[in-house]
Amino acid sequence: MARRAAGAGDHRCPRTAAGRQPGRRAHGDQCRPRHPRERHAPAALPRQRKNPVAAVRYRERPARQPDRPAHDREPGNPRRRCVRGLLPPQRHQAMSMHREAAAPAPRLVGPAVRTLLWFGGVILPLLALAGAIVIGLCWMPGLFSATMCAHALLIVSVPLANAQLLRALHGESPLPSRRMALLHSFATGVSAVFAVLFLPLTALGVIAIVYFGAGLLLLAPLLSLCAALAARRLLRRTRPQGGAALGPLWPGMLLALAIVAALELPTAVTRIGMSMANGANPATRDRGVLLLRHLGNETMMRGLCYQIPSPGTDLVGVLQPFSFPIGAEQARAIYYRVNGIAFNALPVPSALDPGRLGLNRDAGASIVGGRAAGLRLAGSRIEGTLDARAALASLDWTITFRNDALNQQEARAQANLPAGAVVTGVAVLDGASVREGLVGGAALRARQQAAQASGRAPALVTTAGKDRIMLHLRDIPGQGELTVRIALVAPLVLNELRLGFVQLPSFSERNVDIGDGMRHAVSLESASALRGAPGMREEPGATLPFALRGELAEPLPGMGAAIVGALRAPSDTHAWSPDPSTPGGAIVQTIVQRAARIPRRVALVVDGSVALAAQREQLARAATSFPGNVELGVIVAGSQAPQVFLHDPSDSLASVRYLQDIAFEGGNDNSAALLAAWEWAAASSDGAVVWIHGPQPLMPGSGDALLQHYRQRPGQVRLFDLEAASGRNVLWERMDGIAALARVPRIGSLHDDLVRLLSGWKPAAQQVVVERSRAGASQPAAQQASPQLARLWAGERAMVLRAKDALATPGEAGELARLERLLAATAQAPGAPALAVPEAAPSGAAAALAQPGWELCLLIALALVAAGWRVHFHLRTPYPSSPHEARAQ
Repeated sequence: MARRAAGAGDHRCPRTAAGRQPGRRAHGDQCRPRHPRERHAPAALPRQRKNPVAAVRYRERPARQPDRPAHDREPGNPRRRCVRGLLPPQRHQAMSMHREAAAPAPRLVGPAVRTLLWFGGVILPLLALAGAIVIGLCWMPGLFSATMCAHALLIVSVPLANAQLLRALHGESPLPSRRMALLHSFATGVSAVFAVLFLPLTALGVIAIVYFGAGLLLLAPLLSLCAALAARRLLRRTRPQGGAALGPLWPGMLLALAIVAALELPTAVTRIGMSMANGANPATRDRGVLLLRHLGNETMMRGLCYQIPSPGTDLVGVLQPFSFPIGAEQARAIYYRVNGIAFNALPVPSALDPGRLGLNRDAGASIVGGRAAGLRLAGSRIEGTLDARAALASLDWTITFRNDALNQQEARAQANLPAGAVVTGVAVLDGASVREGLVGGAALRARQQAAQASGRAPALVTTAGKDRIMLHLRDIPGQGELTVRIALVAPLVLNELRLGFVQLPSFSERNVDIGDGMRHAVSLESASALRGAPGMREEPGATLPFALRGELAEPLPGMGAAIVGALRAPSDTHAWSPDPSTPGGAIVQTIVQRAARIPRRVALVVDGSVALAAQREQLARAATSFPGNVELGVIVAGSQAPQVFLHDPSDSLASVRYLQDIAFEGGNDNSAALLAAWEWAAASSDGAVVWIHGPQPLMPGSGDALLQHYRQRPGQVRLFDLEAASGRNVLWERMDGIAALARVPRIGSLHDDLVRLLSGWKPAAQQVVVERSRAGASQPAAQQASPQLARLWAGERAMVLRAKDALATPGEAGELARLERLLAATAQAPGAPALAVPEAAPSGAAAALAQPGWELCLLIALALVAAGWRVHFHLRTPYPSSPHEARAQ
């Protein structure tokens, strides 16, 4: 009892105390006190030992560790009780000091390692971020989207976290807190993610190091990751307590990966959707288009249409760099199917092409292609005269293109001409010189494309379907301008004998930008009174009694170009002009009014693309004016198989509801619906197809079968083209030369133009017919018209012969050559205003040196700074004078 009483007050650890304390277990790996009831009731122990079974059971019961206060759990607190016993605070402090004295001294980090860590972990990421910002502000203003700004904020966390860790490593600051440790693990994750994203550029960065160390900027993510991992390892070695304070890496790295994945999710979805939409299975293509329509990135899809080479810096691009073999044509077709508009209807994304270089991937192609960065329309003038008696209009369209890029570029555009218009000449005005261009058909365009660059014409105008032309203007100088003049003659559209009108030319597709403030200057003169569109004013003419002048904006989508009307006498029904190809011959024009040709069946084909969604109500209102004397069917060109909806004249509301319920989505190929409409209309002796559509940039799947029908039975079914929204029409281009085609002039709204066309097929309807033919007899001098009448006839005849191409006979080929020589003449129409020649503008490098931009000055300044630093480095670096001295050093 005395021994137990003495031992009860002894608080020494069992490792140092003599004997074993009562109330404690036998000394093992850990010495812990028994249950508190044992310590506080030592007198009860002998009574418990009388029952050996209960004593054994009690000893086998696991000891419960009571909850200790916070200061007991802190490793550095002197009041903490010893784990192996209950030591007094003074004894525990002495033992702690002994352990700290026995611990090895921390190893110091050398200055070379310290410099490398600061350069790779802090300085280099800041330099890379600053370089990206400078490049973006100078050449890619559109680079800083919301995603890029988020990436910049992620990159900023890397040097901040590394700087805090390096300061703790050198002893300049206390150990990082939990928040700072989490920030550093997050920054390490950001460095790891961007190092993976920039793996395709790693080899390029290693090679580019020799150019003033510029390649180090591409290696910044990888070097910052290495610096962060090295700093963490050194901190654990030099300060053992620091390892526990930093914590694990995986929480912050997972957070960084989740944020970057969320930012890159639209890009990944777009790549996957483009791959699905380009698949071979129709169901897979439809799912891919649906995915892109709802979750796709429109800017990235438009970038794939331009095929601009850029490194794959997104997750899917790195993981599967070669799994998306999508060409430009496939990407453009997918873009149209998804959005319902052509990709070049919008400007090129500034983040995809530096606007100062003017990259043009479609230069020299037979199509308009993508927008050319830096190329814009600087001016447009339409001048000419209207001969109301002969129902003719002679127009000169002068277009000026401005190239703000540094290199030469090519302007390409398609334009809608007045109905029945013929191009008589094209010329390039370059300063004081005038160079003649070429005018022809699709065969000439193919020959020019296959020719060498030196053998190509400076300007080329070819047909791109009925009443549509394609313009190629080469060698627009960098930082300069170039002007082209297109001369054309067009017949006046005569809905009645008292009034004739002409629709002014306008662009339907182009690779140049047109600013919001751009206006077309119009100046027309005539011997009779003129009526113009809103915004044009009537004035006395300079050479003729009447004139019409004004400035017109580019037509809005869904609206036609402006029209100009001329009053005429109904008795003016005959006119003639000398035939230059036949001595003593003449070209005679006769205007007669006769009963309209009314078809028995009319198929109304409505494009189901999104471009016509805004015209839904106008189409529905036009259904109440459908003629009742013809059999009319409506066919929707959508994603489903075409079906004919028969119009019931006694129930027009059914047709109205049918047109209102059309789901206009994406872009659709209309060739299958047109083929079904032709076959349905051809069941009668005289049929007609009215095609209401928007842009059709897709290659028609059923175009060959439709073209075969029109060539084999040309007069059975007529096709009337009513363009609701302008744009490229591949099917119309392929049907060039078909006589059964006709374009409906866009004078007013879609409802008014459609009702005017269908009203011409009502019973007892009349139409004005204009016929032009050759005549050998002498004609009355009072009815002689301008030579433009002969050119109009020659152009119409040449279009028919060009359509035959290889099928033309030798006699027809010789006639076509004579007609082309006639069209190449440059005679001016009487009273046509003279064309002012613009002043010469500096071009090429001369213009760039004459007007240097601040970007060029910045580049020169950076080059001078780099050269000065290089010279300073060589001057301050000691070099040995000989190899022996180098070995001695």
